[in-house]
Amino acid sequence: MRSRILLLVLMFAGSIAISAGELAEKAAKFDRLVATEHMPRGLVVNLQPVGEGEQLRHRSAGDSTIWTGAYIASQVFRYRVTRDDEAIINIEKCLRAFVQLHDMAGRQGFIGRAFGTREELGNGSDVVPGVGSYSHLFFKADTSRDQYTGIYMGCGLAWKYIRDDALRQEISAMIATATHNLMNNNLALQVDINGLKPSTFNLNPEYAYQDRINPEEWAKVDDFPANVFAQAFPYSERLARIVSRFQPPAVRGGEALRALLMFQTACNITGDEQLISYLEGELLDRRELYLVASETAKLLEDVFMGRNLAVVENRLNGIFVAVGRVFVQIMAMRAGVPESIALWLEPLTDVSVDCKARQLTGRLLKALAFLREPDSFQMFAAVAEKLEAHAETLRTFNAKKSAKKLEERAKRLRSFADSNLDEFSDTMRSYVGCNLGFFALMGILEQPADHRIRQAVLAILPRALEPIADEGNSMYNLIEAAHTGRKYDDPLVIAARRTLQLYPEDQTSRRFDHSGSMRHSLWPDRFGRYGRQSVELIPIDQRAPHIFIWQEPPRSMISGADDQTRIAPVGYLLAYWYGRFHNLIKEND
Repeated sequence: MRSRILLLVLMFAGSIAISAGELAEKAAKFDRLVATEHMPRGLVVNLQPVGEGEQLRHRSAGDSTIWTGAYIASQVFRYRVTRDDEAIINIEKCLRAFVQLHDMAGRQGFIGRAFGTREELGNGSDVVPGVGSYSHLFFKADTSRDQYTGIYMGCGLAWKYIRDDALRQEISAMIATATHNLMNNNLALQVDINGLKPSTFNLNPEYAYQDRINPEEWAKVDDFPANVFAQAFPYSERLARIVSRFQPPAVRGGEALRALLMFQTACNITGDEQLISYLEGELLDRRELYLVASETAKLLEDVFMGRNLAVVENRLNGIFVAVGRVFVQIMAMRAGVPESIALWLEPLTDVSVDCKARQLTGRLLKALAFLREPDSFQMFAAVAEKLEAHAETLRTFNAKKSAKKLEERAKRLRSFADSNLDEFSDTMRSYVGCNLGFFALMGILEQPADHRIRQAVLAILPRALEPIADEGNSMYNLIEAAHTGRKYDDPLVIAARRTLQLYPEDQTSRRFDHSGSMRHSLWPDRFGRYGRQSVELIPIDQRAPHIFIWQEPPRSMISGADDQTRIAPVGYLLAYWYGRFHNLIKEND
């Protein structure tokens, strides 16, 4: 009798040990949800209500391909953990959608953002009908490096698990064609779809949109501080020619990183000798893109944090030289100097430009070093005191309006005294850029890669996380932890699991407004807008649901809309299954 009781106790204890925890149960629910409701044609989409009724329609958002790539990755890690055939079924369904997107644009290496009916995609000028047998469907033709990052990451991770031989051949052909397009156009994607030549992307680290300066593009510049420059200098043909000669140093390390992801993935999938030769001989040996990526993929964060200073100084000086040359030509244009004479004089003006660039670089680095010091922003309080003293003097002369203006300025300056450089960088940060970087890092680290690429990625990884390590971002914390030796009980890993615990099961879109309850950041965001970001982090359950919430700013005071859209929780699934695979999340968590 005792032995039977002991056996029952052991069986019960064993069942507890292997029972699924709340994170696993949430993942199972989300896996079922996405597979049954959010991928009708293979691309992951959200569900949007139609009118006042209960009817829902699939909303083929403009970013479907990147999030489908992320979903494929989640199912790859799910399969690695569970060996569940459902994951393979989901992977292959999504990959077939990629092939369809490639086919409907004429198999030129162009893969659009999304496809569906006209009703689903809207009436934008970038929505075009498919070619040939796909003429009954439409696709979004304004693809981007974001979408290709997701596509290549998903295909690269899924490649060894594709069981359908015909699909393997189609994926290999698609990736080969797309990558040959990039190779043949010097890392730019170029296509002609029935006379339409959509703007796409260029992965050269020296590229700065020099070839896309036209009245339409000039009017749409919105990133700060480029938008200020565009507003200060109205478009003209001569201005376009001046800007087209802009030659910055190789500072777009993120683009170099994405180029390496795409070409390494293509080589792994296709075994194409031309692509292998181009990757090894051109991108690695001659251009040394792995060094460009390692040195500059996190250049802006390095500037703010005082890291990697030799590279920072070199690149800042190069940027000032390049900008200075453009500025001299613009000043000559505004002064009425003929273009031919201005160009003839350029070698002479370069001497003063180089000298001024060195001065500006030195001053900027000194200023940043000062601002990184504790209490350095107290200088604003000192200036405020002087303004208040002047205001008091003005009031003695009954100049009340002038005094009030000075007092308002003093009040604003005092508020800056409690700020710091970290708050400034947090407000200005592009989380979309962060996400693209981590996708490329993960995509390279989780498949075979040239040792130079791998070492560069491992050098970037801790620097990528450091500025946001306090944000509890599950995805980014887990990627860094998996490849830097962190363990299950590391504080960063614990924070990642805690965020997943808070991740709401209800993924119905809703609006959150914290503007009346949180302290506003005093700094502008990357678009030059004030009052959008808080100083404090906003917990994930107090932010609007998003298909991949890890790329959303965690301090946005207003997010989402009360439109009842049902969001596909791809972000949770990738973070959870990635953590499970790397033993940073346990089944019973």
